Formats: sequence, structure tokens, C-alpha cells
Amino acid sequence: MGEPTGLRRQVKPWFVVVAIVAALVVLGAVAIALGIWRLDREFGRARRVATANAPDVRANDLAMKLNLAGNSYVAAGMHESALVCYREALRIAEKAGAAQRMVASYQNMSGIFDSRDMPESAHYYMSLATALNRSLRRPRRMGRSLIEQGAFRTRQLGDFDSGRVLLEKGLEKARTDGDRRSEAMALNCLASVQGMLRHYDSAQVLYESCVAVSRAAKDPVTETWALHSLALTWLRRDQLDSAKQWLLAAIESAHEGGVVGEEASALFDIACIRAEQGGLELARVNAEQALKLYEQAADNGGISACRSLLAELEDAARSEYRERLLDSLIEQRKRQTDPGM
Repeated sequence: MGEPTGLRRQVKPWFVVVAIVAALVVLGAVAIALGIWRLDREFGRARRVATANAPDVRANDLAMKLNLAGNSYVAAGMHESALVCYREALRIAEKAGAAQRMVASYQNMSGIFDSRDMPESAHYYMSLATALNRSLRRPRRMGRSLIEQGAFRTRQLGDFDSGRVLLEKGLEKARTDGDRRSEAMALNCLASVQGMLRHYDSAQVLYESCVAVSRAAKDPVTETWALHSLALTWLRRDQLDSAKQWLLAAIESAHEGGVVGEEASALFDIACIRAEQGGLELARVNAEQALKLYEQAADNGGISACRSLLAELEDAARSEYRERLLDSLIEQRKRQTDPGM
């Protein structure tokens, strides 16, 4: 890849290993919960509630905009702000009787709590959304509910067998309904399950399918997660150069889609890989880029990780400089003392 490899010993190996393992755990958890955040896709069509009452229509539109704002906060990694939007959207939707907006808020809040490893709260809101979907008899929502239930079983309960069955049923339903976004979500969840089971070949095939479907559906969040997950599957196989190529694709996708948190995460991961391979300067540049994005998203965990990595890189650079200086002084001293030189 054109990057130096002779300085690997300069960066403490434990830091890179811990950073990579942490990224794998977080991505495996969030990848399965990913689609739950993005289920509110009917907003783009801005369908109105079936009522001629003007105040109800306005309330429906306001709840829709609040849910959209919450989705934007999630993409930026600002989950507290997202919850504020979702709760206010739910309050307005309940008062106006806008069932579709209530479902969207329930699903969005379930995704937030799932990502925080709060299974009881996640299951509570997911159950509310599922029950309301059934009462509305909406075919597409039923497919998404199957995917949600499958994701919850695999993510929170560790029940891979029944969870996978539900995900496969949800995938089939999404394809029958022509719901490309739900199809991408199901593929992403199934790929994550295969990755957790260490079936890496199957995981990579599913992730690549997810990338293609999400790109066709114009869903940059799911596309970015799938690309990042592909990178991490190669990383788990110690194929660092292949992992870097997928990370670069994830960074590009995240940047174009405005997915700030995921762009920062991918930049941090590629900085760790470059540090491990001895490309200290490129690693520093990537870590600084990630730090700025984490600061923009107010992600304290990401900020702390980047600062720790930058400190490690600075120590490694000093050590490298001292070694070069010492070698130069020794060589100079040899020339001064050796009569034959």
C-alpha cells in the first residue's frame, strides 16, 4: 500500500488490539440495531393522516419533522437530543391520534435504548410499536416488525437460531413488499449474526448484498455500516490492507451521506491500522480528523479514544526520532574514531 512497515514496534500493541476489539464489539451491537433507527422511511413520502381536521394534519406534520430531526441527531451520534425529539413527537402524535407517527417514535426510541444495552426499555417500546402495527394491519410494517424481533433476539437474548429465522422471514417479506430499506436492514442484521458466529465468508457475502441494496435504496447509513462491517471482518482475519480499502469506502460513504459518527469511527479504525503498520504520520492525520468529528458529535468516548491514540503516536514519533538521532551519532562517532574511514 506504499506505507512503511518497519516501525510497528513503536506503537504499544495493546492499544491497537483494544481499539480494534472495542470497535468490533460496538459495531456488532449497533449493526443489528441499526435498522431500527431507520425504520421511519415513510416520512419521505409525507403521507398525511386520514382526516380532514386541519389541526390533526398540522400535528402529524410536526411529529414527522420531530422524528426526522431525531434521526439526524442519531446519525450525528447525539442520542440524548434524538430522544428529546422522539418523545416530543410521541406526545404530539398521541394527542392527535396519529398512529403512524406513534409507531415511528416507538421504533426510534427502541433503537436508542437497544444501542445503550438497555434491553427492557428497548423491548418495551418495540412491543408497543409491534402491537400498534398489528392493529393498523400494515403489511410493510409487519415485515419490519419481524426484523426488529429477530434483531432483538440475537442482540439482547443471544438466541441466534430463532432470531435468524425471524430475520429471514422479515427479509422475505421485505422483498415481497418491495421494501428495499427493510431488505437492506435485514441483510445487515443477518450478516452481523454470521459475523458473531465467526462465519466470515457468509457474513461478507451478506454485507456486500446489503451495500448494493442500501445504495439502490439511497440509504447512506445502512450502506456505511455495511462497508465498515466488511472492513472489520477482514480485520478479524488479519488482512489489514483489505480492511483499509473497505474503511476508505466507508469513510467516503459516511462523508457523502453526512453520517458524522460513523465517519469518525471509520477514521479512527484506519488510524489504528496505519499506526500498527508503521504509517505514523498518516495515522496521526486520520486520528485528528476523527477527533474533530467526535467533537462535532459531542461523543466523549470517541474524543477520549482519539486523544489516547494521538498521545501514543506522539510517543512513537519521539522514539523514532531518538533512534534515528542515536544511529546518526553512532555512525558519526565511528567515522571520527576509525582511521580507515
